[in-house]
Amino acid sequence: MSGSLSTFGLGSSASLLSQIPGVGSLVGNALSSLLGTAALGGVIFDCLDSREATGRRVQRFLFPERPVEDQLFQDFGTLDAPLHLTGFLSGDDYVIRATRMRKVLLKKGPQTLVHPWWGRLRVRIVEPGEISFSSSQIRLARFSVSVIREPAKSAAGGLLSRITNTLNSLLETADDLVDEATLAVQGVLAPLAIPLALAGGVNSLVSQASGIWDGLTASAPQPIQAAVTTSLATLSAGVSVPADNSSTDYANAVVGAFAGVPVALANAVTDPDQSVVAPAQAVVGDEADTVAATTIGALLLSGAEQLATSATTLAAVSGVPGQVLGVAVAVRAITTSQILACWGGLEFVSGADALAARDVYLAGLDGLISDLESAASAGCGVSLSGLWSAARAARIALIADCSAQVGRLPRVVSVSVPTQLSGWTLAYAVAGDDVSQVQPVLDDLVTRNGISHPGAVGPGTVEVLEQ
Repeated sequence: MSGSLSTFGLGSSASLLSQIPGVGSLVGNALSSLLGTAALGGVIFDCLDSREATGRRVQRFLFPERPVEDQLFQDFGTLDAPLHLTGFLSGDDYVIRATRMRKVLLKKGPQTLVHPWWGRLRVRIVEPGEISFSSSQIRLARFSVSVIREPAKSAAGGLLSRITNTLNSLLETADDLVDEATLAVQGVLAPLAIPLALAGGVNSLVSQASGIWDGLTASAPQPIQAAVTTSLATLSAGVSVPADNSSTDYANAVVGAFAGVPVALANAVTDPDQSVVAPAQAVVGDEADTVAATTIGALLLSGAEQLATSATTLAAVSGVPGQVLGVAVAVRAITTSQILACWGGLEFVSGADALAARDVYLAGLDGLISDLESAASAGCGVSLSGLWSAARAARIALIADCSAQVGRLPRVVSVSVPTQLSGWTLAYAVAGDDVSQVQPVLDDLVTRNGISHPGAVGPGTVEVLEQ
């Protein structure tokens, strides 16, 4: 297993990112209506206060026993004093968000600051930032930092050089996808008066998403249907377009509506090692239903693909195709973030199984990257470079985590069986001196090769799990 869903202390019945109500700190949070949205180094936080001093570096000279009229001034040019930011990291994912922010504070060189009032700036951290937690404030971390404006842009280091824990890195890139997607939607839906064509395109996307998820979950097990009931109702109700779009409330509501079902699906993953006593709504007859990460991952992958196809059709008949595709690709990115969260709950028997699953998940990321390029070509109107970089980073992190697992998993080897023999005989031969592995080897042999009777294997070539 790549990493238990309970590895990070959030409980084995939910993935790390699926704990985000309405995607991180922007939706479902009472503070979001009062605070400005900012991002430093790709990490979103709610900005409470921003202050800076600016002017010119002027030196005043006064001379002894000379009147004040004889004073002189020397101008050394402009001065940008530090920009002091204070805010909050809030939401159920506040710990991983604070961890990412800590890495941003430790990072060398200029970084990008998305300021709620000044816009996108290139800045450099000049003083140690501060992140604080309090037992009286659950799901919230306070944050403060001082930066100076940095016009020059330096090259970033390689992504692989920053990977220390492969699963943590993957989850952080998934969280980064959420942040960048939210910023993209806010950029597309920024006009004070939303054009009718754009409002109609967004409403059509919401309606299509509702139908897609309803169709995918209609025949799903009862726990999955119960998990998405509220989110599907939100999608079905749609999002009202405000007459005055002077804040990010509309954009955040759109993000929350689209993110609800993917988040709920990822949150529905259960661990079969838990107690057999299940919640009442998860019981059918006398048996408790469990939801595997594989099932949820497949649902999310299918949903992301169908959403992309539907968005392409809608954009073709829309008066603002670029903006429609911009919102749609952000929706796919948010869905993909939950797909990556499911990766941590997958269990692999062999390295070949891990590689096969990796290729399926990489195909989902490649589809997202392709959609990003299409949206940019169609004239989205906002920069999608941050989202594109996050998707590429997620791709690298997924490959790295899979490679780390493959090195720990047994290989699948082909064995030539010249005559028919008992599967037990073959299992004992493969397991060697470790008798405890005989039963697992036999079970895998039967399942992997589709053998109808374990007492009659061959003749021919069969695949076995090498110990």
